[in-house]
Amino acid sequence: MIAQAAPDAGQTPTVTLFSDDPREFEAAFRQVSRSAFLLARHLGRSPDEAMDIVQEAALRGWRYRSTRSGEFRPWFLAIVYRLSRRRVPEWIPLPAGWDAAAPNSLRSEIDPELVAAMRRLPSRQRAALWLRYCDDLAIADVARIMGCSENAAKQLLLRGRDGLRARLSSSSQEVSS
Repeated sequence: MIAQAAPDAGQTPTVTLFSDDPREFEAAFRQVSRSAFLLARHLGRSPDEAMDIVQEAALRGWRYRSTRSGEFRPWFLAIVYRLSRRRVPEWIPLPAGWDAAAPNSLRSEIDPELVAAMRRLPSRQRAALWLRYCDDLAIADVARIMGCSENAAKQLLLRGRDGLRARLSSSSQEVSS
């Protein structure tokens, strides 16, 4: 841990603690990287875009690690959420002859019908549901990640659950007919 004191000797020194150990950051990143990737995917990004977003978030996280307050997981997922909501940058296409990307090796253990219903929800409701129920984060963390109040996060969750319920009940009625 590194401690930095305020340079002004006339005032009471303020101390900010942060770790400069890359191994600690890497260990914390490994624990949250799959959730970060899946969050970006559920916000409508392709697998390649989601991987790029997680890598960019890791770079930003390392660069701004001294500004982190609280737990690593919500702080890092907030970075991924903000990057996922941005416009997709235009990249230079790969030259001809380069190998195609590897197939997506992550398999979802969630019911495909539920995933399809979630994809039809607005992105903010989808993100709130994902963070709360799939990543098992507290409502306060969901609100912090999404940059809204706790009441707004609760409202997003309520509307998302109602939307899912309506979509799933209508699809089950279609199957039984």
